[in-house]
Amino acid sequence: MKVLIPSFMFSLLLLLSITAAGSIMITAAQNYYFSSDRVMTFWGSLEVEDIEVLAAYNDSRLIEFKQSWSKKSLNDTDWKLCNMLLQRYVINFQNHARNIIEKCGIKGAVLFQCWVGCSSSMDDLKDLNYKVALDGEDLVSINAGEGVWVAGNSPYSQDVQRIMQNEEVTRVIIITLLTHHCYGLALTFSTAGKEAYSRKIQPQVYITKKLDTFGTEVLCMVTGFYPKPINVSLWKENKMEEVLSTITLPNGDGTYQKTVSTAVNSIEQQSVYCQVEHSSLKEPLIVHLGE
Repeated sequence: MKVLIPSFMFSLLLLLSITAAGSIMITAAQNYYFSSDRVMTFWGSLEVEDIEVLAAYNDSRLIEFKQSWSKKSLNDTDWKLCNMLLQRYVINFQNHARNIIEKCGIKGAVLFQCWVGCSSSMDDLKDLNYKVALDGEDLVSINAGEGVWVAGNSPYSQDVQRIMQNEEVTRVIIITLLTHHCYGLALTFSTAGKEAYSRKIQPQVYITKKLDTFGTEVLCMVTGFYPKPINVSLWKENKMEEVLSTITLPNGDGTYQKTVSTAVNSIEQQSVYCQVEHSSLKEPLIVHLGE
């Protein structure tokens, strides 16, 4: 029986002890690209909050430290063992993915992606995430609370869900690692990198309007904030508007920026304002058009 284990993250989880710390989120992403002749290329990363702390690439398949404090969570001997486990887990995932490709009759080159996430608070099993995608479509995920695999929206999801549900060893290993060891990993990094990811920088907010042949567009530009999560909304006559929004983009100094926009007429302009919610703010920041 082949065991599907997210190679990059779980190679670390087996070795971590639990230490006291604050609540953080960690997310591991792995990518497994299979060419049409089934040669695999692998790369993955681990983020604490939105900071990349570890990575691994196909050439060496060894853990690389992306922050000066990344390595402090374990000693050199344990990191060597992690690298050994990483090699084994990459092979396990590779074999399992090839098994799925064969059983489902998948043709051509494909990309498997795996995301694993958890919080150091562990208040709710819903905070545990283990998802696998195939060529950008949700393939399967695991419901840690109920211990079952859930089919996604890929044409192969139902078949893969049945395959995974019949593999008891895989299911038990993943749920155990999510509910116990992922928690320990989050706690470990919450101590090792606390200064880096606990910093908070308040956003700068600019609201302006732009005229074109289609009418007036109001833009709210928010920049210079950290950490990354933010909620930006435009309001008109005290009602939230539907907006066009950019993704949150990085600035060159380690902070972030985001812009949202909506269309208004000349009368409505006087009542338009931008509202920003961010962890650096004690209360929502409101900036009116024309201020």
